[in-house]
Amino acid sequence: MPRKKNESNKNTAGDYSVIINGDVSNSNIIIGDNSKLTKPAPVGKPEIPLRETIVGSESAGSKLIPFLCYAKENSADVREFRERLKAEPWIDPWFDEEDILPGEMWEGSVTEAVHNSHAVIIFLSSLAVRSEGFFQVELKLALDAAAEKPDGTIFIIPIRLDACEVPERLQPYQYVDYFGGAEHKDRVYTSLIKALKIRAENLGIKQ
Repeated sequence: MPRKKNESNKNTAGDYSVIINGDVSNSNIIIGDNSKLTKPAPVGKPEIPLRETIVGSESAGSKLIPFLCYAKENSADVREFRERLKAEPWIDPWFDEEDILPGEMWEGSVTEAVHNSHAVIIFLSSLAVRSEGFFQVELKLALDAAAEKPDGTIFIIPIRLDACEVPERLQPYQYVDYFGGAEHKDRVYTSLIKALKIRAENLGIKQ
């Protein structure tokens, strides 16, 4: 039957009521005012991409930084030891003669270096343990920093340069004797590297 002239289309531009049979997940449907009917977004929490946690200088890929604590009377021995450590590609020892720049505040630089280091190697000698001065200050700084570490962390490593008495504050830590023949020194150095490797592994530092 032909439509009457005065009969208008009931579906106007503002009418969004549409009945559709079938899957419209991959289809666009134009209705009324050219709005598109698309597949609704899924309801729920948005996916958050996983991010790797990196903390300061202890991030993977950085070098292990041991602080070298010593008395000035033992500078020559410590300087030689530092060169051995420096030859390890994953170790960057902190040594005041090389790492404090001209014009820097000496005491503040040492304090910051101790707290930013991954380990503290304390070189003991008969002169060092009897001396008064900044060696004792560095020793206290190292012990304070160690108190902030979890139990079992390899952080303080005492090394005797001669047959001196180990200070009471350091007696809880296993020490080694880096004096005598070259063969003995090599064994001690190998043992030290093993300890530093454990520390590096715990920090995620590649070796």
